[in-house]
Amino acid sequence: MPRFVLIMSGIILVGLGVWYGWPMIQTYISPEVDLTEARSTYQEFLATHDRSDPIRDVKIVITKSNRMLYLMSGDQNVERWSIALGPNPEGTKTEVGDGRTPVGDYYIADRDRRSEHHLALLISYPSRQDADAGLRDEVIDDRLHQEIYRKITQGRLPPQDTPLGGDVSIHGGGTTRDWTSGTIAVDQDVIEILWFACPDNTPVSIYEEFIDWELSDTMLSY
Repeated sequence: MPRFVLIMSGIILVGLGVWYGWPMIQTYISPEVDLTEARSTYQEFLATHDRSDPIRDVKIVITKSNRMLYLMSGDQNVERWSIALGPNPEGTKTEVGDGRTPVGDYYIADRDRRSEHHLALLISYPSRQDADAGLRDEVIDDRLHQEIYRKITQGRLPPQDTPLGGDVSIHGGGTTRDWTSGTIAVDQDVIEILWFACPDNTPVSIYEEFIDWELSDTMLSY
C-alpha cells in the first residue's frame, strides 16, 4: 500500500509540474514563428492585388456552408480562400467540446505566434449574444456573464475557459478536409497574409449559410 501511494504521489507531482511548466515547455515545442517570410508573403499579396498597405476598412467574412473566408475592404471583396472546420460544422457553438464553429459577429482579440498550426488569430468568442444565450439556458452563471460583457466592452479577449467553450481562432494547417475542433483553418500562406492584413479588433462575421448575409455576389466578385 505505501508503495502504491508513493507511485501515485509521484504521478500527481509530475502532472502538476507539467501543468505549471506548460508555458515554458510550449516555448520549446512551438517556438515563435519568424515573421520575415510571412511579411514577404503579405507584400507579394499586396503587389499582386495592386493594394495599398494597409488595406482600408478591412474585415473578415466567413460562410460555413461553402467553406469560404472573404477578406473585405469595406463592401469590396479583396480575396477569398477555402477553409476547414470541425467535426460538427452545422449550427452555432453553444458549449465546450461540441466541435462547432460559432456564428455571429466577433473581432480579432489576440494573436499567437506559437500556435501549433503556424500562426493563429484569436476570435472574441464568446460574444455578448453567446453569453446571453448561455445565461438563458443556464450554461453559465451571472458572474461569468458579466465578465464576458466587461471584456467585450474593453475590446479584449473574453474568458476562454468557460462552459461555452473558447480558443476559437483562424489558423494555418490546411484545408483538405474538416479536421479542426471547431476553429477555422486556412492554408499556411493565407494565415500569413491575414496576420498582417488584419490588425487587432478587425471585425470577423461568421455566417451559417452564404445566402444569409447581406453582401451580394457582385460585391464578392474579383
